[in-house]
Amino acid sequence: TFMRAAPSEHGYARPVEGLIVTFDLDAMEVIDVEDHGVVPLPPTAGNYSEQFMFDENNRPAFTEFRSDVKPIEITQPDGPSFTVDGWKVQWQKWSLRIGFNPREGITLHEVTYTDRGQTRPILYRGSLSEMVVPYGDSSPTHWNKNVFDMGEVGMGFSANPLTLGCDCLGEIHYFDGAVNDSSGNAVTIPNAICMHEEDYGISWKHTDFRTEEVEVRRSRRLVISMICTVGNYEYGFFWYFYNDASIEVEVKLSGVLTTGSVEVESGEQPRWGKMVAPGIYGPNHQHFFNFRLDMSIDGAGNSVYEVDSVP
Repeated sequence: TFMRAAPSEHGYARPVEGLIVTFDLDAMEVIDVEDHGVVPLPPTAGNYSEQFMFDENNRPAFTEFRSDVKPIEITQPDGPSFTVDGWKVQWQKWSLRIGFNPREGITLHEVTYTDRGQTRPILYRGSLSEMVVPYGDSSPTHWNKNVFDMGEVGMGFSANPLTLGCDCLGEIHYFDGAVNDSSGNAVTIPNAICMHEEDYGISWKHTDFRTEEVEVRRSRRLVISMICTVGNYEYGFFWYFYNDASIEVEVKLSGVLTTGSVEVESGEQPRWGKMVAPGIYGPNHQHFFNFRLDMSIDGAGNSVYEVDSVP
């Protein structure tokens, strides 16, 4: 349970510790209240909106915003190098199909790479298969936190409508997501998936010290991404395709902590967490992500080998 002093305040900064309320969503009534003792509300707010940043009672509090950051403009005068036909994408020597569903969010299908004129299958299907966030705080109000964010909530259901300039930069192609609401009605999430190209620095370089001839090759990658909000967390899922035929997937974690509170005056320290502001702590927890990759390298006849290195 959390308290907001105003509708726009950051609620997770004011946990109401010791109180557990069980609510029946079908009957729309409170069926049980557990009171494990009073813990004073944290004395300071933890707002992150611009309107609160100069409040001296806020954590963090600032006297001014940074003025030393100048704009970076990313342009492609001739447009992007990829082509899109529905959900089929071709970029350099890569060809793939993008999918989207309420549970997994982004799915990738029939990924191939053209090698010296030969189209070689690489990946039949790839996606996140599940993720779990177990908490290590055994106190009465936190012991039951063990969320299977994908199976219980759904990454597709949680996908953000992405915006140009903040979520994605450059020449962008968006894909909408299709889900349903709790009544079974169709819902479109506009711009649920973002696709763009990125310069990825130097791929290879050599200087011949005898002739002083310099050769440089720059790396570029195709980025297919979505960002999901599950409660207090944001998860950014990024699939990368490089021009050296490699594939990478990255998950970026953001958002805010779900918190607990302790009494400030007593100097109490949380047993299963870390203090982050006066009277407020972040419980110990972990994030586990599991991806399923149905490989089809040069066809379906693949074998799996495991090599263990032991001392």
